[in-house]
Amino acid sequence: MSKSGEKETSKSSEGDELYLTDQQLSMNGATLIEQINRQKKEIEDEVRKEQALVAEKESINVLLNEYDRDKSVEYYQKSQDLAKVYSFLRRIRGDGCCFYRALLCAQLESVLNDRDELNRFTEFDELLDDIAAPKYDENSLVEALNEEGRSNYYVTFFRLITSGYLRENAVDYEGFIDGGRTMEQFCQSEIEPMFKDCDHLAIIALTKAIGVSIRIEYMDRTAAPHHGWFYDFIVDKKLPRHFFLYRPGHYDIIYKT
Repeated sequence: MSKSGEKETSKSSEGDELYLTDQQLSMNGATLIEQINRQKKEIEDEVRKEQALVAEKESINVLLNEYDRDKSVEYYQKSQDLAKVYSFLRRIRGDGCCFYRALLCAQLESVLNDRDELNRFTEFDELLDDIAAPKYDENSLVEALNEEGRSNYYVTFFRLITSGYLRENAVDYEGFIDGGRTMEQFCQSEIEPMFKDCDHLAIIALTKAIGVSIRIEYMDRTAAPHHGWFYDFIVDKKLPRHFFLYRPGHYDIIYKT
């Protein structure tokens, strides 16, 4: 009802007045929210069907087919430049966990053939024990990372590592948090919940926490720190060990030639 106590009205398609009570308006709002949530779930289910959590490697040249040389000049040129340096692309599902999952996959791939790194990176006890056996090769590792429950368990672990590092070093990073939030509030709302996108601060924290340097290549340089084509997150002056491609809102793994 309006402030005067009268019923609110609207016009039907035939021009007749429709009288809606406050209860009806509330019900309509609830129905709309239900429809939105249902549509969101349908989209998420469709993404799960069409996108693997961790896809098979494919030639980096596939990027050249994704961008028109005339309509997307900058992206097409960047694709050409990437093809000169990198050989393969591995797509990661775009579910808000893509950076965490991409770094997880890249790091576990690296310990398959690097005993020193395997010994250093000991947090993933069960999976690392299997790799050390050796029970896994690249294909079986990717298969394991596509088991949703298991994969999300390790992504959650990476999120907690990130949160823990930021909390322990809050004095160094709290000034970069917007909205006047404390580090605890930031971690609770942006880092720890599943399917929340990873921002620049989280990338710094995670790479430092696990002691791994990485490089991120940017298709759109306006999204990059300092507006460069790539950005290195360096830990202990080490060269980048893993490489990632950033396109608006999403990360995939790329592999050097």
